Amino acid sequence: MAGWILAWFYLTAIVCTWDASFIMLRPYSLPGGSLAFLWYLYKYYVPVDQRYGDIQDGYVFAQSLLNYVEVLINIVTIIMHYKASRYTTITAFTVTVMTFWKTVLYFLMFSEFCAGDTYRKGNTALEELLLVVIPNGIWIVVPLAIMFSLWTKLIPEIHDSFAQNGCHISKQAVGPSESVREAQKKIK
Repeated sequence: MAGWILAWFYLTAIVCTWDASFIMLRPYSLPGGSLAFLWYLYKYYVPVDQRYGDIQDGYVFAQSLLNYVEVLINIVTIIMHYKASRYTTITAFTVTVMTFWKTVLYFLMFSEFCAGDTYRKGNTALEELLLVVIPNGIWIVVPLAIMFSLWTKLIPEIHDSFAQNGCHISKQAVGPSESVREAQKKIK
């Protein structure tokens, strides 16, 4: 796995744990709470993405549970990389697809199209761009780049996996075997 992809898995494990823990530890993690110092920068984010300040919002709670799952799979992927597992690429690809679509869904839930302005009241376009779109957009752009990078490695691995199991993939058109053709002739 390329070094930049491995670095991304380390980074996401840290950032997603930090972010999910903020949600799980509310109200203590909220600005003014006893643990707020651990999430100092969130005092700028919470007023713009107001879902983070709503303790009753089940969506951001569920999203954070998925963050923890993502972190576990990221850690497994890192371990698999160092053990040179043949499943590293498919696992990395899978968790990256999860990250990508989880972030796309979060953007949709933040949008007026899906959620109205319930969690965006009073925001300026600049605040949303700087505090929501750009930082969260990274979690779409980088996973997309990783998916493109890993995709080209998946196809040879799938082919090799079939070959190791005694299956042979021919470039010729696949049709009925000789015995099937003989049986078809007898039926006619």
